[in-house]
Amino acid sequence: MKFFKVFIAIFLLNLSLDIYFNNAKEFYEFRIVTKPLITLLLAVFFYVNSHAMQFRHRMTIIGALLFLCAGDVLLLQDTPFYSFMGGLALFLISMLLYSLYFYKQTRYDIDRLIPYLAVSLLISLSMIYLMYDGLNNLLIPVMIYLVTVLNFLKIGFLRYKSVNMKSYRLVFIGIVCFTLAQMIIGLNEFYKTLPYKDIYIMFFYGTSQLLIIMGILSISSHEKVQKQEDAFLL
Repeated sequence: MKFFKVFIAIFLLNLSLDIYFNNAKEFYEFRIVTKPLITLLLAVFFYVNSHAMQFRHRMTIIGALLFLCAGDVLLLQDTPFYSFMGGLALFLISMLLYSLYFYKQTRYDIDRLIPYLAVSLLISLSMIYLMYDGLNNLLIPVMIYLVTVLNFLKIGFLRYKSVNMKSYRLVFIGIVCFTLAQMIIGLNEFYKTLPYKDIYIMFFYGTSQLLIIMGILSISSHEKVQKQEDAFLL
């Protein structure tokens, strides 16, 4: 991958600064730069390294990152309710775009699907039970968002044996990290304030997007190597 060492150094530095600014009130205003830069850096890195992919697939992933970026900016605003709901809506669109790209890579193996459905049902019921009293009129929107998150996780889980193992592991671990970040946000917003929430949320969120993008790029890298090996054999 082009410029990987430079990119990873800048990305991790920016993510570390954003986590620090998020916990230092006197520097919080600088997050208007560091927070959206998380996804913007990934979008640029992905664009530079994804020329082997089909154009519509590249635009789908870049679109997902840009919606996340817009959601990040909106969540920084001073109108908690409207910015929170708007941010969730933009994140939901991003997950749908990611899911659209990953959907054709899934294998609906019943032996893997049934255990996943059991675990996802347990997670859903546990989250709703804990958050129910704080949801008020937001029960349906939050349930829709929760289902979307778990469906995103399901698609990542069912990519097994449809892509190379490196891509599968990176993307699935990334989606797990994203799911953890969303669960912490939900519990903190509707259940009770969680200690060190800001650190955990941004760590899992930043790590999730990095791993997902690296996993997607690993698909095209693997296919390129395969084509070179096939050409050599011919």
